[in-house]
Amino acid sequence: MATVMKHNIHRLIILFAIMFAATGAQAQNADKLHAQDGLFNHLSVGISTGLTGTNIDVAMPVHKLVTVRAGYGGMGWGDIKFKAINTASEITEMQMVEEDAIKQAQMVDKIELALKPNFWNFYVLGEVHPFRNQPFYFSAGLFFGSQNFFHFRNTNDGALGFLYDANEKVQDYNRLFNTNYPPVGVQFGDYVFTADENGNIDVRLKTNAVKPYLGIGFGQHLAKTHRVSLAVDLGLLFWGSPKFVLNNGVEVSSSGKNSGVGSVLSWLKAWPNLEIRVAYKIF
Repeated sequence: MATVMKHNIHRLIILFAIMFAATGAQAQNADKLHAQDGLFNHLSVGISTGLTGTNIDVAMPVHKLVTVRAGYGGMGWGDIKFKAINTASEITEMQMVEEDAIKQAQMVDKIELALKPNFWNFYVLGEVHPFRNQPFYFSAGLFFGSQNFFHFRNTNDGALGFLYDANEKVQDYNRLFNTNYPPVGVQFGDYVFTADENGNIDVRLKTNAVKPYLGIGFGQHLAKTHRVSLAVDLGLLFWGSPKFVLNNGVEVSSSGKNSGVGSVLSWLKAWPNLEIRVAYKIF
């Protein structure tokens, strides 16, 4: 996926370079490019990059002060590898430490995981330019598409059976002696993700499928007297309270006193976006 995306971005850069070169040849006709007021009488094609990913879209006027922009894009980079703490190393209860499963789990301090962003959306935005001769604008609209912002998984498939066995021993100990020792697994914030019976940890961060967007911007999405325009947008993507979805389908809310991850994500009900867009006006 990452390779395909890189190839597509290279093609788009080449396309825009060709269009920019053509702009110089058309400079003598710049007076014909002036954006007259009208409904759907101009169209630009743009590429943007920012904290919501790389996007391709089109923009057109629907009023002398309002522009509508629609497109598709997102994030699909390769794996980002990191290591998480193995909580088995924190077990000190002597009776449990003597168990073979616990001994084996304590031999590994950290577990390597691979995090993969995978966030793709269609979007429709309306942009209001309150000052007709100024490039400042307000934007609002909807993103709709992917519910998974990212997922992470152990890099060696099926290699965490020892964590599963150790966690089973801890749970047996809790049931037998009426104790409340925490589970064995990898730590994310203050939550512990345990391995399944297949020896894997596979977790997705789930958001809402429909995500409202509010922002402010500076620049033009439809150039007034040139082919090429530039705009910068700053806003918030409201995606609800994120939830962790385990590989067995169980959802773990990131909000609430008993979630275990409240200190990490309970405040992140909106994703910030800083975006730069370059566009070419077709007509």
